[in-house]
Amino acid sequence: MNLEQLIRTISEDSPLRKAPVHQVVASFIVRDFKIWWTYKFWFTLDISSIILMVATYYLFSLITTTQQVQGAGYTTGGYFTFALIGIAFQQYVSAAVQNVNQSIRDEQWDGTLETILSSATDFNTFLLGEMCFYFIVSSSFLFIALLMGYLLGARFSVSTASIISAIVLSILLIAAHMIIGVLSTGIILKTKQGNPLTLAFSWMTQLVSGIFYPLKLLPWYLEWIGGLFPLTYSLDAIRLCLQADQNLASPAVLDDSVKLVAFIILATPIALYIFKKGYNAARMDGSLGQY
Repeated sequence: MNLEQLIRTISEDSPLRKAPVHQVVASFIVRDFKIWWTYKFWFTLDISSIILMVATYYLFSLITTTQQVQGAGYTTGGYFTFALIGIAFQQYVSAAVQNVNQSIRDEQWDGTLETILSSATDFNTFLLGEMCFYFIVSSSFLFIALLMGYLLGARFSVSTASIISAIVLSILLIAAHMIIGVLSTGIILKTKQGNPLTLAFSWMTQLVSGIFYPLKLLPWYLEWIGGLFPLTYSLDAIRLCLQADQNLASPAVLDDSVKLVAFIILATPIALYIFKKGYNAARMDGSLGQY
């Protein structure tokens, strides 16, 4: 038996190799939650930042007219509901792009990334586990934001069809930004300097994707740039569902959905290619676990 056959035999007999992916992913979720819960001050700041942001835009809504919001097609709830939806669903962008990349950097900084990947856990499973944890946390924050907003007076115009449509659109939003997260992870694995890229993306998203104000208020060139970001279409469609009781059968919502699906189809192979190049380059030069 040569060395290659021996390694293959040992790998096949390893109990870790036989562990189902969902169990490995669940282990990462539990681990990350324990770490997150250990730092109570960090946990408190995360919750407080959501509450403070909602409260801030509630106060801002008291001095803001709703005509421009209604002119964009969001007929119910006024500015506060408009901003609330942007704040709540933007959490998924942070989870997919910023938090996951920061998690990778933390693993590199602590010297644990290479140890994890030396086990039977491949990088795809590790990345899936990290993403699932942050999406669970983001969904919790979304619920807290919407609940607090409702208690402060945010109002929605919904039906069963519009709620189901909003859920489908949320899944598309998550999928689109997971692709961006995978792309930026490939860059950070090789360059070790992903934070400037993710921060620039987050800043541009907040500026031109209509999180805090309708895009029609921006100059035409910024509105055009906003059309390049998937969050723009996600928020527009979700707002039409929750503030105007529209659904996937409505022309405007359907148009946004088609653009989201087109982005996912076009961006996925590009993201996977860049991720593969960065991951393989880091493995070949031995810098995967370096920071």
